[in-house]
Amino acid sequence: MAAQVQSTESCLQLPLSLKMATKRLEPQHLVVISDGKTSSDDSSPPTTSVPDLPQDVFLLILVGLEAWDVLSCQRVSSSWRTAFSKPEYLRVMLQKYPNAREVRSLAPENLHFHASEHQPKVDWKTLFNSVAVRYKHLSKGNARKISKYPMAPLEQLGDWFPVGQWDYHESQPGGRLYYETAAIHLHKMGSKPYLFRPTLWTYDDGLLVYAPAQCIDDDGFPHILSLIDVATGDRYPIPFDIRGKIIRNIRLKDATLVVEWAEKDPFHNLNAMEQVNRHFANCFDVKKTGDDWTITWRSEWKMHFLGLPPNYHDRFFSTHNSNHYAVYFWQPNRSMYTGDEELPIESLSVWDISAPSGYQPSTDPSGKLRPPEKDGPYIVSRFSFTDMDYMGIRQHASVSLMSIDIDSDSLSLIVRENAAVAGQGYFDPAERLWCAKTTTFPFHGMGPRLVREWDGNLPPYRGHCSMESADVDDGENWFLPIMDVLDRDAHVRLSLVETCFTSQSVENRIIIRVKVEDPDGDVDGGGGGDGDGDANTARWVPLDDSLTKIVGGMGRIAGDERWIIGQNERMELVVIEF
Repeated sequence: MAAQVQSTESCLQLPLSLKMATKRLEPQHLVVISDGKTSSDDSSPPTTSVPDLPQDVFLLILVGLEAWDVLSCQRVSSSWRTAFSKPEYLRVMLQKYPNAREVRSLAPENLHFHASEHQPKVDWKTLFNSVAVRYKHLSKGNARKISKYPMAPLEQLGDWFPVGQWDYHESQPGGRLYYETAAIHLHKMGSKPYLFRPTLWTYDDGLLVYAPAQCIDDDGFPHILSLIDVATGDRYPIPFDIRGKIIRNIRLKDATLVVEWAEKDPFHNLNAMEQVNRHFANCFDVKKTGDDWTITWRSEWKMHFLGLPPNYHDRFFSTHNSNHYAVYFWQPNRSMYTGDEELPIESLSVWDISAPSGYQPSTDPSGKLRPPEKDGPYIVSRFSFTDMDYMGIRQHASVSLMSIDIDSDSLSLIVRENAAVAGQGYFDPAERLWCAKTTTFPFHGMGPRLVREWDGNLPPYRGHCSMESADVDDGENWFLPIMDVLDRDAHVRLSLVETCFTSQSVENRIIIRVKVEDPDGDVDGGGGGDGDGDANTARWVPLDDSLTKIVGGMGRIAGDERWIIGQNERMELVVIEF
């Protein structure tokens, strides 16, 4: 006889997945009731409460539940709470979430039903609750907590001059982009591609660097930049002296912070109309000491041998890891006799920044105090525009560059480009097509280059934020990708897209979506469904429009399985925690 589920009005409604799980059981005369008491009617068959079920039968029920369903079951009664809180059952449930951050840190044998008592003690209830609550909010697209951090208006104060973005890019139809912000033109999106404004913040592995509205004064100068541990909300000053400097860009990666800046005062004249400011990069180590973070100086180096005018036409794009730093310069040719091979001026340099050094070239214009070569940061290789032409990565005036990455293990550079395929998607947006190309070549020594055409799916360029995007999901052509963030370890994808429906009654808008992916391409049991027996198909879960508005308005998102980070129109960094 199939099992029957009989609820009382005094108890919480059982999850639908629990009802479906009990229907698959076929013990004789089994009646499951939610108050843990047996029926007093002698004519009715013997009754058994769920907490009293045999262990093997109880495990069959757990198979059909999600972690957040177990939390609901714990609220039914004291007997249910005791049964559904047993460590051995929690370990079985956590096996369905092998990619969760807390579970990845455990040894596989710790998740066995009969885990050894000699293994390190784990607070299974706290760990399970953390995973269950997070993946419930991930599966629903809801926010568990929203934190806002006001930012300082450094651009208005003259302390930040963002690197100019390209107003022409081969990934856009016609190539032309326009300087319009999403805040002003949300009501007429889709009429023409616009550039999102640059943003001054950077995120990596739970750490966020930005310029807070209230800086911390210490060591005799204001610490205009701060680091926030997003998990705790604790803030730490970064020992960067802003006096006489203009911040151009900041980037945090591999526990290494690089601040690119220029001197406020020009160093020499470029021509009769323009002046050049020297550009430098400061490197800081970010380390955890106990429960706190320490930010310490590592080195400084001069980015460009001459310098750049502080304008939006001389552009550079850089990347780094803990050992190397690469910077690409794109400058308009100011010669009166420009030809195609001279337009524009391009160069690419790679630095070794692994060794610390107290030498600051910004304080030694003559270079008299320069330390010996390789005592601190030094240039590993330089690529002129002819070298870049040979490698097939020179941009000329038709820019298609999307990203540059460094592989320090193989001593190679990975350059990715993206271009729209002519004629595709002109009349039907569902037929849009881009050609993503990846070029890999060594930056130290000699070696072959590897070129891969149609390599992945990249979003069209919408500003320098697009260069931080992971490969986008190409499953739905009616959404125009802006940028994706992929937590590769957790297999959680965050996607910022723009609708591209053409209708007089439908307005295009920005949407942020969340999806928990399976490493094999199928849906993972953890977080892939909605808890109602619908865990067999992968699907995007959109965030509420109110959440999208406060975190996606600047066209840039960051985060991982724990939270989404973005910037709103009120100069605030917003952290939406799952």
